[in-house]
Amino acid sequence: MSAALIAAWLVRWTGFLALAGLVGGFVVDLFIVPAGVPEVAVTRRRLRTLRGCCTTLLLLGAGGELWLRAGTMSGGGPGAAMQAVPAVLMRTHFGTVWIVRAAGLLVLLPLSRASSWRLRGLGALGVLGVALTVSLTGHAGDWGDLSLTAGIDWIHVVAATTWTGGLFVLAALVLPAAPRWPVTLLADVMRRFSGLAAWCLLAVVLSGAYGAWVQVPTVAALWQTIYGRVLAVKVLLVLGLVWWGAVNRYTVLPRLGAGRPPGRLERVFQLGRRALTGSSRMPRQALSSRLAAYVTREAVLALLVFGCSAVLGESTPARHARHLEPHEASDQLHAGGGVPSGWSFTP
Repeated sequence: MSAALIAAWLVRWTGFLALAGLVGGFVVDLFIVPAGVPEVAVTRRRLRTLRGCCTTLLLLGAGGELWLRAGTMSGGGPGAAMQAVPAVLMRTHFGTVWIVRAAGLLVLLPLSRASSWRLRGLGALGVLGVALTVSLTGHAGDWGDLSLTAGIDWIHVVAATTWTGGLFVLAALVLPAAPRWPVTLLADVMRRFSGLAAWCLLAVVLSGAYGAWVQVPTVAALWQTIYGRVLAVKVLLVLGLVWWGAVNRYTVLPRLGAGRPPGRLERVFQLGRRALTGSSRMPRQALSSRLAAYVTREAVLALLVFGCSAVLGESTPARHARHLEPHEASDQLHAGGGVPSGWSFTP
């Protein structure tokens, strides 16, 4: 495993986290936190700071990705990357998309810290464009900028970053301030996010299933290729994320509302959870702290999910495995039976 590969993973992982933080910062500010409530004024200021930091981090990450891609495309490694940068920018599809992304991020810098609703709305639309550049420079871009695969991958990126970015923002900024809020305000915020997260989950599952069908042509590829194995780990992590989200939605949130009786689905989930884990009914005074703990667990799992996504982005898709087998065998023969060089990943 080369240092350049590890650097590419870290740059891509950092970019995913920064994009999720930026999307989550806009979404929570615009749609989750109620307007005109004085208790959330401090949280809104912190959201503006978070968005500015995430935008800056995305710009730095874009520079790192350009340097690594230029080194790979030139064949001279990171040391020769600087000389290759102009050619990469002017003569490659990646360079064109990178210029659009950099320009969009520069425009987003002032919008990310804006306080007016209209400018924040423009910033949110700009983030959607930045998310599209992620899909166009990934594996989905192999089918073309206007292809169905690229479009569905863009939906996947937007839904995933909205969901997980909201979790990051809730865990880092919203819930630490929640003990000073009225319980009804916290319940309103969490119900809004829970409803949005449910729609995002549906979009993530449907678009992710399509992406897996495209990139992993056979079930056997899930354990026969590195791409498939990492994808399987990612799916397991997402299932864990869904579990803790369901625990919050069906065991904690119903009790935050004053006098609101649980629905049928909530009662069924609570009974099933008690049968599986033996968990007892938590006292009402512990609901806020338990809610924060569960959301933090979801955020940690989301960090790991993005780590898997970074590895997948720098890995050869399983659909190419059969085409690489003759080259791997040839490389192994010429290397005297060593590790096939075709197994090394390149951005």
